[in-house]
Order: sequence, then structure tokens, then C-alpha cells
Amino acid sequence: MRKLFKFTTLFAALMLAWIGINIKTLKSAQDISFYTVEDFKNLFLDNIKRELTWINGTLTIENFRVEPENLKIPKSAYYKTKFISNPRLGANNLLVTFFSGKNVEVVRLWGYVEVYHPVVVTKRPISNKSILTEEDMALEIRPLSKLPQDIVLDIKSLIGKQLKTSLKAGTVLRTCYIEDPIIVKNNSLVEIIAKNEKLIVRTKGKALQNGRIGEMIKVQNLSSKKVIVGKVVSASEVEVNF
Repeated sequence: MRKLFKFTTLFAALMLAWIGINIKTLKSAQDISFYTVEDFKNLFLDNIKRELTWINGTLTIENFRVEPENLKIPKSAYYKTKFISNPRLGANNLLVTFFSGKNVEVVRLWGYVEVYHPVVVTKRPISNKSILTEEDMALEIRPLSKLPQDIVLDIKSLIGKQLKTSLKAGTVLRTCYIEDPIIVKNNSLVEIIAKNEKLIVRTKGKALQNGRIGEMIKVQNLSSKKVIVGKVVSASEVEVNF
């Protein structure tokens, strides 16, 4: 009877110890945190932001997916990331290699990167050759990935520019639509400024070509009748070097 009691006591102690170990193991398993789809999306977004440092608009990730799905990756796992191609607006693929003990898992994150940013648009129809004013333009939020690369983001940079084509209301302004206006007209009187490091000479002249700011045009010195080439620096001045 005494032996039976000892055996029962020992068996009970072993069972309690086994139950304790399993409870501890179960708690440890429950404490492990795994990556969710939202965690993967944030990882993708962080890597995009780190690469596309020029972005200052509202960046979003659209049509995001994880391949393969339903992988259980512990958040404690060490990882390395690599974009399949150079990150850009539009579709991007990021490979993430996770290392957890002896286990290695490769996850592919795919997402469409979009940036919503104010761009300059026309407020009303504007005809060809018109000179743009602040009242002609407004800022509207547009998705940059859907727009050409030569869009304009600053209204002030367009004030005084001339249109090369007629535009409808709501058109996004592009640099290919605009040019500097002609400020020196053929046969107009100008001041020719001839200068070098030590001397500046001014004389009257006549433009023999139309000219925009910064363009090289032919002008005639009215005193000597000599034709020379100079750079348009204002509506009434052409600069030459000698």
C-alpha cells in the first residue's frame, strides 16, 4: 500500500511537471508575432520611400499583394531586401529574404506606387501664342504616375511664358507646351552692349531677327553699319563680347 502511494505521488508529480512544460511551450508559441499583410505593406512602403527620396507628395501603394500567400514569418526574423528593378512610380517588385534560425524564406512583395501631387492646370481655354498669367492657371491634385515627365509643378515659373499650342480648360501644363516669348522683334531698335573684363561699350543698333531671352540674334551697329551676333538680355538690350 505504501509502495502504491509513493508510485501515485511520483506519477502525479511527473504529470504536473509535464503539464507545466507544455503550458510554458504553449505560451511561448502564443507570444510569437508573425507578419501580417499590413506589416508586409509597411515594409514595402518604407523601402520605396528610402529609394524615392525626391517624392514630397502623398505616396500610396495600390494593388498590393504578397507571394506566396499565408506564409508565417516571425517578426523576429532577420531579413534582406532587393528590388527586382530600379524603384519608380508605377509597378514595383521587392524581394525579401527572411532568416529565422536555419529557415530561409523568400517573399515577393508587389505594389503599384502612386504619388498624388499638386500640378499646374489651365483654368480656362487658352489660345495659341497667348502669354500666361497667374489668372490662367490653378493647382490640382493629380496622380503623377499617369502623367508625362515634363509636367510643371509651380505656377510662378510659368507666368509670362508663351503657349506654343491652344489648350482646353483643365489641361495639365507641360514644358513642351510653352516657350519664352519673343521680346526683341525684327527691325526694332536695341542697345548693343559690347564688353570684356575691362571695358563696356554701349551703342545704338537694330535687330535683324526676332529674339527670345538668352537667344543669339543678328544686330546691326547703326554707326558702323557692321552686322554682329549678340545675346538677347532684355527687351531692349543685346550683349556681345569682344
